[in-house]
Amino acid sequence: MSNNKLKLLTDELDNKSLSTGTGLTIELIEGDNSDDVSVAQILVEGREELPIYMTVDEGQILCITYLWHEREVKSGMRADLMDVLLTLNVSVPLSAFSKIGNQYIIYGALSPDSNVNDVLLEIEVLSDNALEAIETVSEFLNEE
Repeated sequence: MSNNKLKLLTDELDNKSLSTGTGLTIELIEGDNSDDVSVAQILVEGREELPIYMTVDEGQILCITYLWHEREVKSGMRADLMDVLLTLNVSVPLSAFSKIGNQYIIYGALSPDSNVNDVLLEIEVLSDNALEAIETVSEFLNEE
């Protein structure tokens, strides 16, 4: 069921753009077998380096953007970075920070009953928040 909802959402998003007119490129990445969860990779025009990954299950539509890897955090700055991220969590609209393994992420979750316009808003806000987060914490990250 959740893979069907994801397929329906990606089909609906395929011809849409953000409120700014910015285009989206969406690719559905199917799981290896019928038990695997499919993922949609969403590229926001001009921000391709920060793809958004969307999954759907019975309880939520989850949108995730990977921000930086643990190894990119300056030596001795991890605790300060964590403090800033926890402080920012409340003020970042519709998004929150977390980690998956050694990757810092920003994510947003929606009801599985959300419509395509709700999902578009989430994509737009999450993309904006990802850029803002990187800019805000850049002093804690190594230059690459």
